[in-house]
Amino acid sequence: MKEFAEILFDTLFILETIVVYPVIDIALNEALFFVPNLVIAFAFIWFIKKRKSRHFSYRTFRAAFLSTRIWWSKSSRIDYLSLFVNSICLASVTYIIARNFSGTATADSLAVTNMLVTAFGQIESPVNTFEAILLTSVTAFIVYDFFNYWYHRTLHEALYLWRIHSRHHSATNLTPFTNFRAHPLEAILRLPITYCASLLISGSCNYLLGGSASELLILGTNVFGFFILIFAGTLVHSHVFLCFPRWLSHIVVSPAMHQVHHSCLAQHRNKNYGSNLAIWDWFFDTLYLPANDEKVVFGLSQNNRCQGTFKSFLFTNSIKH
Repeated sequence: MKEFAEILFDTLFILETIVVYPVIDIALNEALFFVPNLVIAFAFIWFIKKRKSRHFSYRTFRAAFLSTRIWWSKSSRIDYLSLFVNSICLASVTYIIARNFSGTATADSLAVTNMLVTAFGQIESPVNTFEAILLTSVTAFIVYDFFNYWYHRTLHEALYLWRIHSRHHSATNLTPFTNFRAHPLEAILRLPITYCASLLISGSCNYLLGGSASELLILGTNVFGFFILIFAGTLVHSHVFLCFPRWLSHIVVSPAMHQVHHSCLAQHRNKNYGSNLAIWDWFFDTLYLPANDEKVVFGLSQNNRCQGTFKSFLFTNSIKH
């Protein structure tokens, strides 16, 4: 009886870990960013209508951001299924790692620091604690964003990786949940790669600053990335075509710039790979600054814009850009 109770408890724990908690965590995080982005979308649409001397109504706002035609389209329903499947896949991998390795992310980054100390010797901290935290936060944000640019670009330019990543670009409607629209192979592949990159960045910063480094986080997110998400993070996957001033668009990715990245029109292909910072696209000649009235068409192509079912989304291998 005791063994049965232990098996039942372990089973319930696993189900909570790989099914319940991931979905709840994602929903809470999205709600946190969705609310301020909703306010920004409302203000932006009101401003555009006002500037063009047009009448603004709730129907106008709903059509742009809250339309059931968008949120319950076939494309969006695939997004929701992807979120559920991928959260289980990622949580399962995390659970396996947690059961077989004792280190946490903090402990693993310290292990990187200790390896560098063993190889090159201890460095005395050149700055105080506050300066170390600020430097680490800035450095981690910039370096990790640079890594994400090249990781994202590689997903597009490497043929076999594009066959997997193209699922994300098959969306013909964009909602905040499109962010989680990915083939499970891509979701699983991304976890160890980004985890290792994060450890190397944190561990190296800690070593170079004499062991006094610590990244400033808000709800587990780098403070600079957090404020970008609060301002417009949800709108990048939406139908609210929000452009930043031209000078700012060379530095920070606007929602309109990422929507151009999802467009299948010829002039938009292989542009705007940046996650938060647009400077990498600017430096490496992949930047595209859209006009305020730019036309975009979401999907892989105008003739092949979306897999018809979730099964074809997972298993179709003849996807072309």
